[in-house]
Amino acid sequence: MAVAKIIKLVPLAGIACLLSVSAMAQTAPGSAPVAGTMAPIPPGTMAPAEAKASHRKHSRHELLPSDQQFSTESAAAAHCPNSTVEWTALTRSKAYHGSKSRYFGKTKHGAYACKSDLDAAGFHEAKN
Repeated sequence: MAVAKIIKLVPLAGIACLLSVSAMAQTAPGSAPVAGTMAPIPPGTMAPAEAKASHRKHSRHELLPSDQQFSTESAAAAHCPNSTVEWTALTRSKAYHGSKSRYFGKTKHGAYACKSDLDAAGFHEAKN
């Protein structure tokens, strides 16, 4: 019996939430935001969450220059004939995996690279 009453109230509660959010978002242009309301974001700026996401996207590629990252093992071997090819997940840990590692070429976001290039960029061999 109580479940039937709750089911009837759910659509009403959803509509009430939508109305309260839209009422909070409306502010007069040029006026200072009132405490507890949402202030509009000026054009050309990013919200804090978007800024963090943008930073995360680019920081992965800044760990190792793009001309030293390869999508295939053979392309990396052609780039560095005097060095071994390693796999790095391009994370802040700056660890790389050798060809005998179970993670070699297996992580979601990674690249093949020369061991000499990785060492020069501050990477180290993974402990596992």
